[in-house]
Amino acid sequence: MYLPERSRGQEWLGVVVAIPEPWVTQLTELRLGLGDLQGALVPAHVTVLPPVPVPAQDRTRVIRHLRSVAQRHHHFRLTLHGTGSFRPLTQVAYLSVAEGAQECRLLADDVRTGPLDRPLRFPYHPHVTLAQGVDDPALDLALELGADFEASWIVPGFRLDRVDESGMYSSMALFDFAQA
Repeated sequence: MYLPERSRGQEWLGVVVAIPEPWVTQLTELRLGLGDLQGALVPAHVTVLPPVPVPAQDRTRVIRHLRSVAQRHHHFRLTLHGTGSFRPLTQVAYLSVAEGAQECRLLADDVRTGPLDRPLRFPYHPHVTLAQGVDDPALDLALELGADFEASWIVPGFRLDRVDESGMYSSMALFDFAQA
């Protein structure tokens, strides 16, 4: 996982859409089984904002911003189905967001305003990582094993995570969407 440089007094914060059980456990086990040990540190999720350095003193401002963002969005159905890869750019195999991708894009655009206004390293593409930083045979296997995977649920909101030096995600706050 890529973590951008951070300065003294900054912490890495990221925003994700959580994947509910039983799928989060299934996807974590799959990722670990493919030799991607990052799966033990990062629960399966759809990234809204990848980890970015934020001054620790801005945490309250970020939380206020995200609370406001949540109130401008509504519950939506998210369906994972199909696989893809970012090769040759990066060694990542992923599950595709077959339904809810546009809602994820709109949410990501809204999150990346105010105190979280940051340029993206790559164009935003909602997905769930199956394997990352493993060899080509493991990526190929991830694509094969994930091809028949399907999960669908109503997304009630999103989560702010803090990412530590080892890359472990820990939940800091949950934000519920406005009711439709």
